[in-house]
Amino acid sequence: MTTGEPNWDDIRIFLAVARTGSLTEAARRLGLSQPTIGRHLRSLEDLAGARLFDRLPNRLELTARGRALLQAAGGMEEGAGALLRELHQAAAAEAEPVQVTATSSVSLFLTAHLQALLAESGQAIAIGTSRTRANLARREADIALRMRRVPEEGDLAARRIGRIGFALYAARAYLEPRGLAGDGSLAGLDFIGLPEPERTPSQSAWFDAVAAQGVLRCRLGEVYLRHRAAADGLGVALLPCFLGDADDRLLRLGDPVPELAEDIYLMLHGDLRRDAAVRAVAEALAALFRRQRRALSGEDVALP
Repeated sequence: MTTGEPNWDDIRIFLAVARTGSLTEAARRLGLSQPTIGRHLRSLEDLAGARLFDRLPNRLELTARGRALLQAAGGMEEGAGALLRELHQAAAAEAEPVQVTATSSVSLFLTAHLQALLAESGQAIAIGTSRTRANLARREADIALRMRRVPEEGDLAARRIGRIGFALYAARAYLEPRGLAGDGSLAGLDFIGLPEPERTPSQSAWFDAVAAQGVLRCRLGEVYLRHRAAADGLGVALLPCFLGDADDRLLRLGDPVPELAEDIYLMLHGDLRRDAAVRAVAEALAALFRRQRRALSGEDVALP
């Protein structure tokens, strides 16, 4: 076993025996066998050219040479610990955030709960907004949250993690002067539209049919813009329930619309299922959607 210089295993085992005074207890703490502990001690004593322990009944006592080695080894252990801490800090600093891409409405939801996501996953997270599908195979994103399960090329894993409800909302300040309390007719009201529909059925096409009862004042492409316009009193907007219900300035005009509800799917490339950081973020996302199920679906609000 003698190699001309001590190795860290020799020192680590020496420290355990010196601190416990027992081969049995040192073996238990280190998860090694007593013969292995004994071989390492003999190797170190051969290298030192002297006994490091006096073998007393039921106990090992350090010799003078052993006490000198203990002092030096303690400093070595402290230095090794500092080195490991520095390596862990450097690795954490260099680690790339887990990239999550989602639609604008889902990104708003994630941002509202970002503190919980960061704490639960223990990972840095970057959230990107895109209507187009990120190519997971080319690592344009690590995790994609999509409103419908769209097949993509490559080895992808997908699972449904929640469902988002949508309803009509308008500002209290807009409705009250008109004698409305969220349960009246929509006839003659102003409407804040989505981008013109490219397909039917779609949320935009559904909303345009409803808006025919009144006046379509404008079309706004992003959900946060429609939310702001509705809160400012421009008229009625179609919003995700988690966004509209949480804003005290708004009233919901009816129940969530069943045919507009969207399933949320979490997708990631098959290779990344073995990545600890990506897996931690994926599990934290799934847990968040489970906890917020009622708010997402619009079940938390009871209408008059």
